[in-house]
Amino acid sequence: MEKEQLSLFDREISPLIVPREKVVTVHPDWTLERALLVLTRRGYASVPVIDDDGKVEGVISKTDILDLMLNRSHFRLDRLANLYVRDAMNQNHSGILPNSIFSFAFDVLLDRPYIPVIDLDNRFIGILTRRVLMEKVTEFFQQEFFKSVWEGQEGAQKV
Repeated sequence: MEKEQLSLFDREISPLIVPREKVVTVHPDWTLERALLVLTRRGYASVPVIDDDGKVEGVISKTDILDLMLNRSHFRLDRLANLYVRDAMNQNHSGILPNSIFSFAFDVLLDRPYIPVIDLDNRFIGILTRRVLMEKVTEFFQQEFFKSVWEGQEGAQKV
């Protein structure tokens, strides 16, 4: 019996994950100065914060760092060397499991550039990016379009 192919939106995201080895991360005990240098030099707006056990503690962004500095009484960049990632990171993050389905991930990523992918123990596996999902959606609809054009041509030839 032929196995029915799942629609794109019902497939698991696991083949689309950027593995942890290829993801820039920071540690919660790093200084904000070091984190800001990593963000700036790598050209990222935010990155996951991963602890010694490989667990996701949050995400840190340039905006998080600037917000912390603006909430201080005196905005001084030299203080970044005395503050830590854990002081500024966003702990209100969520991760998704690698067996999550595409439609769920798509919904989660509507307002984010990426989401950490975690196992059941909250250990970091990698990230799923909105860009990869959008590329897959575009590819899916292009294939559907060409399939409908092809079927239309075959139907016209039968007449």
